Amino acid sequence: MPRPEPLPIVWQKRVFDLVAGLFLLVLSAPLFLFFVLLIFIEHALRGRPLDPLLYSEQRVSRGTLFKLYKFNIFDHRVVETYRREDKFIHTKELERNGNLILAGKILKQTYMDELPQLFNVFKGEMSLVGPRPINPEVFARMSVHGVPPVGRIQGGITGNYQSHKNTRGVTAAELEARYLEQYIQRSGWRLVLLDIKILLRTIKVLLRAKGV
Repeated sequence: MPRPEPLPIVWQKRVFDLVAGLFLLVLSAPLFLFFVLLIFIEHALRGRPLDPLLYSEQRVSRGTLFKLYKFNIFDHRVVETYRREDKFIHTKELERNGNLILAGKILKQTYMDELPQLFNVFKGEMSLVGPRPINPEVFARMSVHGVPPVGRIQGGITGNYQSHKNTRGVTAAELEARYLEQYIQRSGWRLVLLDIKILLRTIKVLLRAKGV
């Protein structure tokens, strides 16, 4: 079966990403600086002041590889070991195995570790709302059973699944497929209204500090 081509970018959605993204960046600038300082202080107390403040890895968005950014919430010694041994880094495994720094545990719980992805949005690599970008290994595995939504539309900082955190009876795949359907069916501004609704639901999740 031929692989579907990525869908065109909806210009109204792109305009919304730029305007809302700039607003969020200005609004969160004090937090951004605070988190950078917090991470640097913890690195220094660990005797590793030169550890990077940001972490990056390859992900897939709209079928294309790009470098996704987040705050460096991991024990960088573990990351360096993985990279020296040329092992694939699964960030979820690092989180589950207790390889987060103290500041990282706080940032992860409140989803603030993803804040640097606003720069990915400005670069046109991501959207504010969309299916979560996945690593190339997972994308290749999922593509055996059909192209996942992130192979056709831009990945998002948040999305339909993240805004329904802890909702029973639905899976990430179902919710992201549902968003892809809406992307195809809705006109540009109606899609923007859907994105706003998802962003508002995400804020409710963040206020409960459940992590996304």
